[in-house]
Amino acid sequence: MVHYSQKSDIAVIIVLYHPSEDDLENVRILSNHYYGVIIDNSDEANFTEDKIGEMHYQPLMHNVGIAEAHNQGISIITREGKAKHIVLLDQDSRYPIDYPTRISDEFNSLEKDITNLAALGPTVIQKDTGEEYRSVIHHDKYLTDNFIERKEIIASGCCISIKSIMTIGYFDSSLFIDFVDTEWCFRAHSIGYRCGITTNIKIYHKVGKNELHIGKHLVSISDPFRYYYQYRNYLILLSRNYVPLSFKTNFGIKFLCRFFYFPLFVEHGTECWKYMTKGIIAGLTLQFKKK
Repeated sequence: MVHYSQKSDIAVIIVLYHPSEDDLENVRILSNHYYGVIIDNSDEANFTEDKIGEMHYQPLMHNVGIAEAHNQGISIITREGKAKHIVLLDQDSRYPIDYPTRISDEFNSLEKDITNLAALGPTVIQKDTGEEYRSVIHHDKYLTDNFIERKEIIASGCCISIKSIMTIGYFDSSLFIDFVDTEWCFRAHSIGYRCGITTNIKIYHKVGKNELHIGKHLVSISDPFRYYYQYRNYLILLSRNYVPLSFKTNFGIKFLCRFFYFPLFVEHGTECWKYMTKGIIAGLTLQFKKK
């Protein structure tokens, strides 16, 4: 068996939350090839061992959120001091077995031309339609033939240098889930680091639970409870001076529109609206407490 982790100094972090049997089998396959950490946010442990293949297994027995789960994995990896890069993988995305090595090698290659590269993500393709996920507020800025600088990238499949984490800091666990990767990238950008995606590597992924097409725009529909964190966290980020004005403006318009059209046009839209309202109240309450 080829152990891909022997080809580069990388570590993999996988966060579990009520995984399916297929998800667990996928994790077992990856763990036979890569060093890293499996953090389990499920209510019960999904493995009985404390090590699965080459990876540490840490069951938390409750959901601490994606940010804190990543942070606990990062702490273990940095403490052991074996890796230069960390690759973040989802339990429900399927990657070629050589993917962590490829994205790490791509990072090493791009670092020759791009200074202060903090995080590199793949080009994300919607696995059902084959469409590339693109935000209407993003304008591609090529720094090389195959690297597009972005103010933020999604955590799924991204490669982060441990050196940059030591300077930028860990993920913001107070955000729990939504905008965790976005906030980290904004923080990185504010102190001179770069984040972006490579056109050389693609992954197939589904963002959200369902989708809605409005003209040429693709709107990802999440589980209703996620809108609590999206609206709450948007209000939290609104007060932070390193968060770009373009994000504050564009997401403010987007969220305002969704607040009104979701109950009318989206399945379970009324339930989503209720969580949006709760998130707004929570976000405003947190802001008032700071004053």
